Amino acid sequence: MAATGAAVALAAIVFAALSARSSIAPSGDRRTGAQERGKPVTPLAARAPSEAGRFPAPSAAVPESYAGLAEEAQTLAAWIGARHPDQPQSTALAATIAAERGDQETAATAWRAHLERHPESAEGWYRLGLYAAKEGRDAEAAEWLERARRLDPTLPDIQGHLGRCLLKSDRVAEAAVVLEPVIGDDRGGAVRLFHLGHVRLRQGNDGEARAAFQGAIDRAPTYTGAWYGLATALSRLGLADDAERARTEFRRLKAADAETAARNLSRDESVRMRRLLAGWYAAAGRIATLDRDTEEAKALLSRGAAVEQAASSSTAAGEGH
Repeated sequence: MAATGAAVALAAIVFAALSARSSIAPSGDRRTGAQERGKPVTPLAARAPSEAGRFPAPSAAVPESYAGLAEEAQTLAAWIGARHPDQPQSTALAATIAAERGDQETAATAWRAHLERHPESAEGWYRLGLYAAKEGRDAEAAEWLERARRLDPTLPDIQGHLGRCLLKSDRVAEAAVVLEPVIGDDRGGAVRLFHLGHVRLRQGNDGEARAAFQGAIDRAPTYTGAWYGLATALSRLGLADDAERARTEFRRLKAADAETAARNLSRDESVRMRRLLAGWYAAAGRIATLDRDTEEAKALLSRGAAVEQAASSSTAAGEGH
């Protein structure tokens, strides 16, 4: 059942969070997909539907290779975007698939096209801001993220992401304002507090930096970077023993992170891609449902179930050896 859980979780990222406010949870700062694996990235092919009918759900066997699965995902992304262009979830799905392949350019292009039709889409500006931040274009990222925050201040970790970009642009005072919690409100949680800690270090307020990093750890005990920040603040406060304990925990978590990354890279990529593709089909089926296209939704969900079954069978076979 592990594969089922993975597919459901993926579908939730792409769809469930969007259903409330056209927003998907951020994927974090790690590189993913083909880009992380060092594979060459080619732009997403423009594959318009051959007809204006329903999605021609493949009836052939689920591809075994990563390349075949990725090609099917591309077809799904192009189809869903052309068939349901007014659904922001379609853009989210196409961008997610492109990002998995390491094709951030195509992902950004998808959101820009969406913004041409819906310039007040907070999610669009948010995603462009995250892409710019990932590429180190912090000033531009801050502009897009600020626009997104004005449109929807409840976007996931928006305070933390915007505050980080402002801090990296040496706009420390502005970052402090963004990262300060509103009385009675704690949006942003660990991410916001982590970056607030760095602002306080820059301002020379080591006591408040300590409190911010500790707050981040209280919310996310395995937040590796927060332990390093806490160690820095404690060291500046002259609390050498406490600082060393924090550094020890930081080193432990860093080693655990490296082990997890190594395990992820060693996994069968085709099995992992099947799990992702199953989740994408589930999300696509829900998009079709939003447009009341019941038959198309059934076809998409049926193909997703077939892909899910293939993923489960592959996992079971692997565990049997």
